[in-house]
Amino acid sequence: MASAEIEEARDAATRLRESLPPCIDPAAFGVKSKAPFQLMCTREALIWRSEELARNACDALEREDLSVAALLTRALTENAALVWKLWEILTVRHTHSPQELNDLLMRLLVGSRKWADGPQAMQILSCIDRMDKSAPGVRASYHSLSEIAHPNWSGVAGLYSKPDTTRILTEFGRGLRDTSGIVEMIANALVGSLGLFEVAYNRISEEMPAFLAELEPL
Repeated sequence: MASAEIEEARDAATRLRESLPPCIDPAAFGVKSKAPFQLMCTREALIWRSEELARNACDALEREDLSVAALLTRALTENAALVWKLWEILTVRHTHSPQELNDLLMRLLVGSRKWADGPQAMQILSCIDRMDKSAPGVRASYHSLSEIAHPNWSGVAGLYSKPDTTRILTEFGRGLRDTSGIVEMIANALVGSLGLFEVAYNRISEEMPAFLAELEPL
């Protein structure tokens, strides 16, 4: 079961790799507004990050390096939530003033929690919850990944130890317990996150011509 899903994830990662953009020329948009350039720079940086995460998550799953696979898949879910947020901003652009739209796009492009005087990064759980409204189950999947990504029982003792009550000791190692359910959970989350990323990424492309037509040309 999981092997088929890993292959599906690899196919999706390959599609991302084949779509990686080498550059963006702001003049090519043909408008005075910076908003399309800001939006597309964020989207294309996200596809580069997502391809790297997806490719390595597939490798980790095949090796059954489950902590690594969960961490990478969780990060990919966050990427999907951010590109989904980007798409949502584009679809409701008419509800924002040009300055408000600029501020939102700058938060996505250069947002950080490190500097209080700069654009603040989006709250990722809020973005995931927004995506969950359209794709129910995303939040629950993210929570399951977090249990392994964080040093909780599922990602530490649950993966690398097993009590032996007969000998009254605890063994440590890999593969001491049946991890087929964990592999399947991560593989499902990986496929789902890649699918959501692709949906939002492509819908931005579909919406861009209408957006550009509304803006003042050069």
